[in-house]
Amino acid sequence: MNFIQEKAKDIRFYTSMKDVEQWLQINLKNFDWHISDIDGGWEGINDPCWVKGEDLEKKLSEYDYQFVWAVFSAFPKNTTPLLSDAPYADGNEEFWKGNPEKQLEESVFEIVCWDSSATLFIGLSEVLSQNLQRNASGIKNLNKYNEKYC
Repeated sequence: MNFIQEKAKDIRFYTSMKDVEQWLQINLKNFDWHISDIDGGWEGINDPCWVKGEDLEKKLSEYDYQFVWAVFSAFPKNTTPLLSDAPYADGNEEFWKGNPEKQLEESVFEIVCWDSSATLFIGLSEVLSQNLQRNASGIKNLNKYNEKYC
């Protein structure tokens, strides 16, 4: 399932991966992460990069970094590192057509940081979708949003 979060007055900023972790009721350390199309984050982050979940969690424990643009692709733990610059947010019109799909098929789901003004959740399971809808404000079904506005 796909969702968009925007115009939520009670969140600090888009995209706080600490907030995403709480809303989805996951532990970031339980996944490995492919991060690409990065604008923002911490100094010295490479684009694209492969980050073990423990390392991402440790970095975010230092500071809740904001990403202006980025695609966080979640993979099962101990996945062979995959570095691809294919996933992108900035200028990607596919998010605004019908039912968007994950850009890396092997990923479990994607979190897309959209220009500091929205967060997209792509390819969530039923359980993660329910958690997100229950815990996060400003959540809308992206597929229905696309039918109405795009």
